[in-house]
Amino acid sequence: MSLVITLCVREGIVMASDSRMTLNATRQEADKQIVQLAVGQSDSNYKTFLAPCKVGISTFGAADVQGTPIAGYIESFMNEKLVDNSFEVDQIPPMILEYFRNLPGPPETGFFVAGYKTIEKTSEQQLWEVFTKENKIARLNKPGRQGASWMGESDILIRLLQPVYLKDESGNFQPVSHHQIQWGFFTLQDAIDYAIFSIKVTIDAMRFHPRPKTVGGPIDVLVIKPNEAFWVQKKGLHG
Repeated sequence: MSLVITLCVREGIVMASDSRMTLNATRQEADKQIVQLAVGQSDSNYKTFLAPCKVGISTFGAADVQGTPIAGYIESFMNEKLVDNSFEVDQIPPMILEYFRNLPGPPETGFFVAGYKTIEKTSEQQLWEVFTKENKIARLNKPGRQGASWMGESDILIRLLQPVYLKDESGNFQPVSHHQIQWGFFTLQDAIDYAIFSIKVTIDAMRFHPRPKTVGGPIDVLVIKPNEAFWVQKKGLHG
């Protein structure tokens, strides 16, 4: 699993993801097969990618294709299908769906695809969601509206955003003070900070939960603007 988040604000698009790859491993003890859920395999997995046409792609769900990390397949997709740098953001989701549904399985993987499309000389933000197993594509954002979308291990983040009620001695539920996030006032820096916060708070909370640690490692953050795309932070190779 993983946690990926995309925020669309007036100044640009922010995409962020963690780096942990976990595996469901099995081992044999005498006549019993023991399943070890979410064994940490790597904290250097890439889940967010920048395509040549200034389009961001994030992946969540199954992180492999028959035992091979899915990051390599995403890079192959970009190198084979997007090399001429002439595609609009809304053309890429069906290409991703076709490519990954032709792989063995197909993998139970989802994608965020985000970027800008020029419509009547205006750059419009577009965020798309792709589910390979379900053969599904959907646009997530409405034109001109700021907001955030996330997928993966999102239960911790959702608890922070949803209203909470406490049961009193009479059995009635009383609301706890709730402060709704004002997405419409986010600057680009706010979006970057919130993306990092969302993943970091999930990692930190999981540390204290008796549950599989499926989110972790460095946090990659990509920014996309109408005329440029760049990494705010991205893990690199080192010796």
